Amino acid sequence: MINAIHQSTLNTAFRCGEQFRRRYMEGEVIPPGIAAGRGTGVHGANEVNLKQKITSGIDLPINDLKDAARDAFVNAFRNGIYLARDDRPKKKTILNEGLNDTLRLTELYRDKVAPDIQPVAVERKFNVVIPGIPLPLAGRMDYEKRARVGDLKSATKSWPEGRINEEIQPIFYSYVHEHEEGIRPEFIYHILVALKKETKLQTQTKTATDADYRGLMARCAAFCQMVQAGVFPPANPSDWWCGEKWCGYYQTCPYVGNSLPKKEI
Repeated sequence: MINAIHQSTLNTAFRCGEQFRRRYMEGEVIPPGIAAGRGTGVHGANEVNLKQKITSGIDLPINDLKDAARDAFVNAFRNGIYLARDDRPKKKTILNEGLNDTLRLTELYRDKVAPDIQPVAVERKFNVVIPGIPLPLAGRMDYEKRARVGDLKSATKSWPEGRINEEIQPIFYSYVHEHEEGIRPEFIYHILVALKKETKLQTQTKTATDADYRGLMARCAAFCQMVQAGVFPPANPSDWWCGEKWCGYYQTCPYVGNSLPKKEI
């Protein structure tokens, strides 16, 4: 049952309605891929660090953060890992490389990102009722300052300039922050990139416009209509994410000619 609008569900619904239907309407959960595990690991270190930093004002030692990242990475795969069929024989290598990348990015985070953050709130839950939208906006903010909202991203390739403008999350979180605090924040992505021979930090920022907010509200209204009607259009097959490597539902997706999994009776 859908009782709120999260930025992740909004993203999924407009990326691929069939993926949204199976994950959030049918409750068919696919284990995460290695990229999701890497992101979970880095976020685990960030959460442990910043929660104590609110009062201490001091970052934890790197070994403590690596332990937190390792625990979060391992825990992400407690129920399995999703791999494309061609990658399954390399599962152990992929997991080891993913953990190593997570630890390298945690070092980069501790060295280049954490020292500049003194948050007022970390992983704060919100549930905001918006007039005219049938469902509330809900989620958790990574970290907040008075006039800034931030989030970490991990990647193995550099982001192209301006990619932040293609993301729903900055507008979604900025809207909620302004609604509750009365200040339109700057949103910042700290992008931690694990290249083969080095790590690299990128930052991209965005201050939402009134037009961005109007577009978000239009998407939220359309999302509610989609859920109410029970109509979930699939992704275009030309979209890069519509493939076995990137989508855990691809192997059983009827829209690419595969068979849905049989339900147990």
